[in-house]
Amino acid sequence: MNNSKLTAISLSTIILLGYTQPVQALNTTSEATVSSGSITENLNDKGKITVSKDTTAPAQFQITKNNWDGAPNYIISMQLWYGTNGDVWKLYENGALLSEIPLVNNSPNAQSAQYTFTDKPNDTYVYTAELVNSVGVTKGKTSVTHEVTKNEKPINIELPTSASGEPAVGYKILQETDSTFEWAVFIANPNKGYIWEGKEFSAWGLNFDTDHEITSVSNCSSFKQEGKKVTIDLKQDERLFPYSTTRVFKVKGNKKNITNPTNFKPNIFRGNLTYPKYQGLPASWEKTKSNLNENDLIANKADYYKTTVEGKTGNMLMYSKPAHATQIQLGLPNKMPVPVNGVKGLKIWMPSEYLAMGIGTGTEFFGLNPNFMIGLSIKENFTCGLAPIESGYNENITTVDGKQWSWPIQKKHPDGPFQQEKPNFNEIKKQYPDYLAPSAEHEKYVTLKTGDPDDPSYVHSAMSSYMSLTMTRELLYAIPNNKFDEFLAGSKDPWAEFVLVDNAYNRGVYGLLQRNLFTTHRNQAINTTDLNKEFDLGGFASHIETIKSVITEMDNETNTVYDAKITWPMMENYLNELRLYYGNGTPSDPEWTAMKTDVKRSFDILSKHWGNDTISYRYDFLTLLRVAEEYLPKNKQPAPSSSSWIEQINSANNQAATSPK
Repeated sequence: MNNSKLTAISLSTIILLGYTQPVQALNTTSEATVSSGSITENLNDKGKITVSKDTTAPAQFQITKNNWDGAPNYIISMQLWYGTNGDVWKLYENGALLSEIPLVNNSPNAQSAQYTFTDKPNDTYVYTAELVNSVGVTKGKTSVTHEVTKNEKPINIELPTSASGEPAVGYKILQETDSTFEWAVFIANPNKGYIWEGKEFSAWGLNFDTDHEITSVSNCSSFKQEGKKVTIDLKQDERLFPYSTTRVFKVKGNKKNITNPTNFKPNIFRGNLTYPKYQGLPASWEKTKSNLNENDLIANKADYYKTTVEGKTGNMLMYSKPAHATQIQLGLPNKMPVPVNGVKGLKIWMPSEYLAMGIGTGTEFFGLNPNFMIGLSIKENFTCGLAPIESGYNENITTVDGKQWSWPIQKKHPDGPFQQEKPNFNEIKKQYPDYLAPSAEHEKYVTLKTGDPDDPSYVHSAMSSYMSLTMTRELLYAIPNNKFDEFLAGSKDPWAEFVLVDNAYNRGVYGLLQRNLFTTHRNQAINTTDLNKEFDLGGFASHIETIKSVITEMDNETNTVYDAKITWPMMENYLNELRLYYGNGTPSDPEWTAMKTDVKRSFDILSKHWGNDTISYRYDFLTLLRVAEEYLPKNKQPAPSSSSWIEQINSANNQAATSPK
């Protein structure tokens, strides 16, 4: 044996009972060293240990470590500066005896020893110690904590080949006994390249169920066990999952039965919100069907071409109760009963078939009420509003039903028909990388080319604004401490979601949060029947009141309902604009071509009802869109995800946590 080193041995019975035992190794990756020579110097000629004759217990000592940067290799040292020596140094790790190291007793001189650790797994270790001699035991007054964070030795985890929508989660058994276990629990983005909803994920951590008792989890911010449910929280700087990123936690515990953990679920940066689900195509429809006919597109012909409009759907922010399953019914009141943007007698109209197609697409994809979006366009830029000539406006004189009107829109305004500003566009580009490639620019997606009724760019401008409103809604739901979904469920104001999302969109999310409606004033806000009035949330120039009035009047209008003839060249222009939102390779170019072929075949069938190679916007556009959707990714509302998304949610969540209660 080397004269300066000792593998860990067990000597407690030797010291206390006075008999001998051969040296035994405890840990091949650790070793102990004493200051006055080797253990063999403490053995007599027959290989026995001689116990010292002290009159008092060992003097007080201290333990220290030599590393503070999270390395897996480190030394825990014991130092007694003067006084009665010990015969054995007992070192404890996390409360359990790790080693009993024999010492050379040379009282009252200084005494020291050390224990070297190599390749310790990532975890937090707390060390305490005792010195023992024939008289008694002295416990150290201090402890040493060492957190290993830099053990890069990988744990071989078998991941799925891809993940879409949510990161992959699961576990692997590392070791177990009859009473204890150690698992490697993981959360990962296994994708090595682009797939829809798989570029990156944002997650707080993960949950799973187990009957076992969890005693420790390494490499996490925190964990808790409530009954069967275990929640593991990621460290703040590890919550974003770009391509090929895996986080692994070592979970230790005590067995309670023989069952395995179940229900592993990632806790992503997304709230408990839902989107409307709409009717699809008849069951007989299929891609590239050779004998495609009208029955594959229309399930009930009488209902499909029904001309009467019921109205009064009660839709507010979301289009949860469509006026019709297959038609787009946009009521256009001839005269608003209240001033809009200071204009009395404003007429609501649809200036462009392309804007109508963009609005129809946005509602189908994101579920927002088209009447809300039309009201927003009027409030922001007069896009869907006509002012009587007598109101003093004289821009863009337009004749409708034999009467002249002014259309006060700023056609070439950089922020487009819905006034979506560049910073807002850049933010949705970060949050929705599936729809917007890194090369997407505000000028190409928001600003209109001409602003005239025949300008196809209305399509992509409408889509971008739908995404902006959707991002605002997602953000409010995603802040855990606000419990936005519970707030809405208990609210006595039926317009609550509309009021809060519109205010956040118009005045900024953080401006709304500073009102403390979800914290300090939560009970008052939930119990009022008019949130807008109670808390003065109307926004700039009565933003909420104006749009609410438009929504209500359009919902009540059953006589004048928008329709337009759509030609195939117009549909091609529409599809070219829609293609801007699928620039990452999904669908592929061949898939897009196949989609256009099926849309054209469907167009030809539906146009026979009308003649002149046209289809109806009101009756047919939604059907053609649903044909196209068969080739598009199924989940049209991907979860927002980016480093800035995490920062925004963290900031808002902390603000809510520190608000006065």
